[in-house]
Amino acid sequence: MEIIFSRFGEIIKCEVIRDFKTGDSLNYAFIEFAHKKQCEAAYLKMDGALVDDRRIRVDFSQSVSKVWNRYRRGDKMVKEDAGGSGGGGSCGGSGGGGRGYSDSRGGSGGGGGGRVYQGGQGGG
Repeated sequence: MEIIFSRFGEIIKCEVIRDFKTGDSLNYAFIEFAHKKQCEAAYLKMDGALVDDRRIRVDFSQSVSKVWNRYRRGDKMVKEDAGGSGGGGSCGGSGGGGRGYSDSRGGSGGGGGGRVYQGGQGGG
């Protein structure tokens, strides 16, 4: 998936989700882009595209792991960290990978704390 989505820009992280016991792919992934525009371009071009004879679904997903780690450490929570504006839902399914972006500069595109937008894909 990293090779397919790298044409849209710099990928920070690409994680294919696998079964804990068997190690087999669960047919979805999360890809994190360096910039919001790259993420949006990947979404517009790749949602519904055919990859290895499977139609993939691309969508946004907000990572809660970074927020949870801050909460566990006792750091002060900020409204944007708790889900504020701009986030999408999570998604998954069978078929492919995903993509997202990390924006740590604050403002409406991302949270002040480096909110991450990621997406999974599924196909039929």
